[in-house]
Amino acid sequence: MNIRRLIATTVAAGTLTFGLAACGDAAKEVSNAGPAGSSGKPAEKEVSPLVAVQNATKAVQQQASAKVAVDSVDPGEGNTKADGTLSWKQGSEAAELSMAPGSDADLQDMAGSDGKVHMTMADGNVYLPLEGEMAAAANGKKWLKFDGSAEEDNPANDLPHGPATALAALSTAADLAESGEEQVAGAKADHYTGTVDIKKFAADTAVLKLISKDERDAYVKELSSTGLKDTVKIEAWIGADNLAVKTVESGTTAKGPSKVAITYSGYGRTAVIKAPPAKDVTTVAEMLKNAAQG
Repeated sequence: MNIRRLIATTVAAGTLTFGLAACGDAAKEVSNAGPAGSSGKPAEKEVSPLVAVQNATKAVQQQASAKVAVDSVDPGEGNTKADGTLSWKQGSEAAELSMAPGSDADLQDMAGSDGKVHMTMADGNVYLPLEGEMAAAANGKKWLKFDGSAEEDNPANDLPHGPATALAALSTAADLAESGEEQVAGAKADHYTGTVDIKKFAADTAVLKLISKDERDAYVKELSSTGLKDTVKIEAWIGADNLAVKTVESGTTAKGPSKVAITYSGYGRTAVIKAPPAKDVTTVAEMLKNAAQG
């Protein structure tokens, strides 16, 4: 999942809606438990780093969802922390995230009573809850649907893909290595690292035994959209049942360092993520109309 683009979408939608509100006046707790079936110890193995990462890719592909904690550092968006749920089952890709607003004024204004900004992504759209003044500007409707004004802004381009794509990419790294056993979220996990040549990965056909061509191509596009044109360093911590408990993707862009760390827990134990009821949803166009009439 391109967390940066989802965050950018949230900020952009917040700027729009709060501007509309002015005219009118004139998306949880993350479990610290290990993956489903976790014994607190990494799977027993006598395999190479390549086989271990390939096995992990296959294992997470068999899952449909997980709870996540995200720590993103972007030279344009700054540091953003979020937590929530990802669902990457094909045809039902979705996400629910709650993020700290940090120093962004628009995000601060969008924060709920818990001080966090909430968003839901389902059916290829991003939904932002509207409260207080914004709900009034939306004629009492509770959610704003933001579907992008141009193809490149469409949230459908950022459907969650889960950890499998990063793991598959890591398996292609020429310098793939195991760097030891570590504690992650209170459980032991084996740490693997590697530097992925993005262009080579984009043309790699052997990796299609692990993920689909569409998944590979979407991940390459995601990396490129962040400004990581040549290489990306990927780290993965693999725990019980061959499931990844953490991944980190990092590199340097023309604007500075970029990094996304995602911790996974509760594989397959999350509720189905659904779009809000249509009766509770408004759009930017509807809010513009309301503001003009108001």
